[in-house]
Amino acid sequence: MEKKEYAAYVYLTEGEYIYLTNKYGERELQKRITALSEKKRRDETKRNLKSDYRAIISEGMKVVEPIRDKYMIEQMKQVLRKQSERNWFLFVMGINTGLRISDLLQLRVQDVRNRTHIEIQEEKTKKRKRFLINLDLRETILTYTKHMEEEDYLFPSQKTDLPLQRVQAYKILRSAAEKVGLSHIGSHTCRKTFGYWHYQMYQDVALLQNILNHSHPSITLKYIGINQEMMDKSLERFSL
Repeated sequence: MEKKEYAAYVYLTEGEYIYLTNKYGERELQKRITALSEKKRRDETKRNLKSDYRAIISEGMKVVEPIRDKYMIEQMKQVLRKQSERNWFLFVMGINTGLRISDLLQLRVQDVRNRTHIEIQEEKTKKRKRFLINLDLRETILTYTKHMEEEDYLFPSQKTDLPLQRVQAYKILRSAAEKVGLSHIGSHTCRKTFGYWHYQMYQDVALLQNILNHSHPSITLKYIGINQEMMDKSLERFSL
C-alpha cells in the first residue's frame, strides 16, 4: 500500500495512520510524528528506517516503566482520588489485576461485582483468560459499584455512555504521574507495576509469565524491568 508523508522523512500508510490515531489520539500521535521527524532531520542514518510505524510504537514502549516505589504508588492513588473515584479505581484495578488497559476499559459492573474472578477474552491475544480478584479488591469493587447498575461500564466517559477511551486513560495516568514527580509512565504502567511487585513477592518468573500470557520468561523479566534493574545493580559497584 502506498505511503504518505505525514512530516519530513516520516511515511505511513493510511491504515497505519488510522491505527496509530486510535491508539494514541490525534494530538499525541502528532507529537510522536514530529519527534521522529526531528530525529531523522538531525541524523541521516535514521532516515532509512524500514518502518516508521514500528519506530513510533517502539518509542512509546521504551519509556514506560513500572512504579517500583510503594510510596509513589500511594501518592498516585491520592492524586487520582482527588480527581475522581473513577480515575482512582482505574489505577487500583490495573495494579491489582495485571489486566491490559484495553481489557480493563471494556469491563462492566456485572463482570466484577460479587465475583471471585474476571473472565474475559483478551483483546490483544483473543484468548480466554481468568483473573482472580483478590479479597481487598472485592471489597473495593462493592463500595465503588454500590450505586451502579449491572450493565454500567466500570469506567464510563463523562461525556458519553461509552467507556473511557485508551488515550483518555493514558492522559489521566500521565497527568497524575507528573504531579507526583514520576516519569516514564504510560498505559502499560499499571500492568507492569502489577508484574514487578508480583515478582518481588514470589520470585517466580514462570508463574508470572503465565499470568501475563507471555511466550518466554525473558520477555516477562524485560517487560517488568527486572533485567535492566539487575544490570544496573551489577554495575553500580563494578570498577576496574
